[in-house]
Amino acid sequence: MRDVLDDDLAELYPVPPDDEVRLARLRARLFEEEKPRRPSRWLGAAAAAVTVVLLAGLVVVLRPLDREAPATLPTKPATSLHEAATALEVTERPAAKYRHVSYLAWEVRGASDPFTSSAFEWKIDVWLPTAADEMVVIFREQTGARRHVAGAVQPDRPLYGELERGPQLWQSFCSRTPCREVGIGQSPGADPVRALDEVAAAMLSPFTTVEEKAALYRGLGETPGITWRDGQVFAEGARTVYTIDPVTGEVTGFEQRHATDLRVPADTVTLSASITYEWTDQRPS
Repeated sequence: MRDVLDDDLAELYPVPPDDEVRLARLRARLFEEEKPRRPSRWLGAAAAAVTVVLLAGLVVVLRPLDREAPATLPTKPATSLHEAATALEVTERPAAKYRHVSYLAWEVRGASDPFTSSAFEWKIDVWLPTAADEMVVIFREQTGARRHVAGAVQPDRPLYGELERGPQLWQSFCSRTPCREVGIGQSPGADPVRALDEVAAAMLSPFTTVEEKAALYRGLGETPGITWRDGQVFAEGARTVYTIDPVTGEVTGFEQRHATDLRVPADTVTLSASITYEWTDQRPS
């Protein structure tokens, strides 16, 4: 049976009076519910951007690729000097203008009349350019921190003259890049105690390249008597101990017990340093 709506539809869309089928179709189209829209492509991409994969009992989250993220894969912490050498070689090196190496060092100094021995703290900062023929910037300063070691207690006062320059952690002098630490390439000797002493400058120097330091690690790792324990590198009876970051392979610490005055306790740490590294495009002028 036709109603008012049918008459209106017939007026809008001329339909023969007896074409009830076509009128029914027009009515159906008018009241047809809008079909759900398909999700746009960007929604599908967003859903796929973070995916959780369950594999062999492990949940792995796959995140969208960040174009600015380092291209290196996560490195398993080293359990030996050989693995530390590999970690050092694969650690990502950003494309920065400078490598900033910062040392916080303590050194024991003594004086007579009356005898006194104290440890003084220095901060040493090195900005090493990554480009050739660029000036190397090195700052050395006393922090003012001081610890009494032995003998008479003296009033706190800064050191002057040659003593003011602080400890000599490496041997080479370099004012412009490229720089090279002297003594690189010499294989550690068979005596583990002596070997750890002799590589100190090369291990601590900001001028030692990644390849050179990795070769040092492997040489020390092949020396009988040298032990790796959770990043600590030492030998029985050795005066020198290194700390290596098991993830990055960088030397982050150093201690030496080498008291030359019998009035200083034999187990005194006479020279030590903690070392940090960063890549930067800025440096002091």
